[in-house]
Amino acid sequence: MEQSGMTPEREKLQLKKWILLIGMLLSLALLITAILFLVKIKGWQGGRSRTELLAVVSSERGVPEDLGQRLSFIDDEHMLDERCAAELESLLAACRAAGHDCRVTAAYRSESEQRELFNACVEELIAEGKDEKSARELTLREIDPPGCSEHQLGLAADLYAETGTEETRTWLAGHAWEYGFILRYPAGKEGVTGHPFVPDHFRYVGRDAAKQIHELNITLEEYVSMFYSG
Repeated sequence: MEQSGMTPEREKLQLKKWILLIGMLLSLALLITAILFLVKIKGWQGGRSRTELLAVVSSERGVPEDLGQRLSFIDDEHMLDERCAAELESLLAACRAAGHDCRVTAAYRSESEQRELFNACVEELIAEGKDEKSARELTLREIDPPGCSEHQLGLAADLYAETGTEETRTWLAGHAWEYGFILRYPAGKEGVTGHPFVPDHFRYVGRDAAKQIHELNITLEEYVSMFYSG
C-alpha cells in the first residue's frame, strides 16, 4: 500500500501560511499594544494640570521668576519647598528602613549662594594653575551657573549614600518616584537633558508626574514636551 503524505511543494505552502498567520497575529498584538499605550497617554493628558513643579531649568532656560516658594527646614542645615519637604523625609525614612544609609548634602540654594559656590570652584581651579577660561569650563561640568540651577527652585536635593553607594543609588532610582521624585539627570540621557549624568540629584515633580516619567522611562524634558507642548 502506498503511504500518503504531503509533497514538498505542499509543505512549503503550508509553512508559508503558518508564517503569514503568525506575522498577522504579531502585527495585531503590536497594534493593540500601541492603541492601549496611546489611550493611556491620552488619559494622562486629559488629567494633566499645569504646575510650576514641572519647570525645566537649564543653561538655556533659567530659573522662573515667580516660583511661589514656601521654604521649610528638613534638617538643621537644609531647606526645601514645603510642597516636597515631607515627601523627601518619607523617602529617606523608607530608604533607611530598606537597609540603606543616606543623607541630604544639598537642597535649596539662593542665586547668591549658587554664585558663591560657582565662583569658589573657579577660583580654586585658577589657584591650581588653570587659566580662567579652562577653570570656568571645568566648573560648568560640575556646578550649574547661578540662575540656572534646580536647587534654586527648592524642589531638588542631592542624596549622598553613606555606605553601599551603588546599592543605595539603585534603591533610590527605583523608588524615588513613589514619593514624587525623579532621578533628574540619568545616564544615557545627556543629549536630552543637556546635563552630565548625576547619580545623586533628585527632583520633585509630584507623585502623578513622577509615576508617569518612571513608567515611560523618560526625562522631565521629554515628559513636558510630550504632555505640555502645543
